[in-house]
Amino acid sequence: MGWTAPRTWVAGEIVTASIMNSAVRDNLLYIKGVGQVPTIESGLTIDNTDGDERLLLPLLSTAECSTVLNAEGEVAFDEQTHQMKEYDGTAVRAIISEADVDDTPVNSATTVPISSNWAYDHITDADQHPEYQKESLLTTEGDMVYATGASAWARLAKGTAYQLIRMNAGATAPEWGPQTGITMTRKTADESVNNSTVLQNDNHLLLSVGSNEVYWVMLYLRADYTIALDIYIDIAWTIPVAAAMYRADANYQAVDTAGNEDDATAEQTVSGLSTTTKGILLEYLYIGGANAGTIQLQWAMNTAVETDLNVRTNSFLTAYKLS
Repeated sequence: MGWTAPRTWVAGEIVTASIMNSAVRDNLLYIKGVGQVPTIESGLTIDNTDGDERLLLPLLSTAECSTVLNAEGEVAFDEQTHQMKEYDGTAVRAIISEADVDDTPVNSATTVPISSNWAYDHITDADQHPEYQKESLLTTEGDMVYATGASAWARLAKGTAYQLIRMNAGATAPEWGPQTGITMTRKTADESVNNSTVLQNDNHLLLSVGSNEVYWVMLYLRADYTIALDIYIDIAWTIPVAAAMYRADANYQAVDTAGNEDDATAEQTVSGLSTTTKGILLEYLYIGGANAGTIQLQWAMNTAVETDLNVRTNSFLTAYKLS
């Protein structure tokens, strides 16, 4: 039974049962939706003059929505989930309302697209978002993170006071350590020798070196005599076997007067000391051999005299690693 175009009556026309059934009865049944789905050709307007008008969608179960809604644009109300459902040409979808907005934190809701899943995924689930790193990776104030591979993070525990961050020897990860290539050591106490020309090891000014390493070494000594006499200080170094160490002359002239490099392991006499503490600045080139070991400063009186030769606190040794 379909829709019949409305009949235009003619004056004097005899009304028959057939005419009434097709023109009146069948069209009323069509409008009511008995036996077929009526089609409104040019839109539908519901007058709201009285303010109590409403549109009631068909109430279907979830299963009925899945079967009945099968043409694009069809709409019904799921009385089980209390949601409007539509068929979008591919599948039946829920139309989201304010009741569907889940603002309860961390309940693992997954039935609606606006939910607390963001909190659940990031806090409860083990690894929903591997491109983001959990804050639990960092355990201590001062910790840092670095990559061990693509999207792989690791923790670098904080270093100790005054350490600097640098690349490790394998160039694979950062690490904490002293300033790369620079080593410094300072005398923390005065040291003296009396009436002796025998070279003695300084208690503080020494440097550990590896095999085949090369350093530019700078020495600053603060020295004086207790009694004013015409005596000097002798300076020399002990170094690992097969290494060489070259110095400037006592007047800090870069090379000796003959234009040759001076052997730093031989005694070097520095003049000009008195009862007033003076600074002595010397520089050296150390070229290591196959053996690791220690560069050790030695010093003594140039002439044995009954007085103290003092090397003072805050004398220091600085080494710049060249290779």
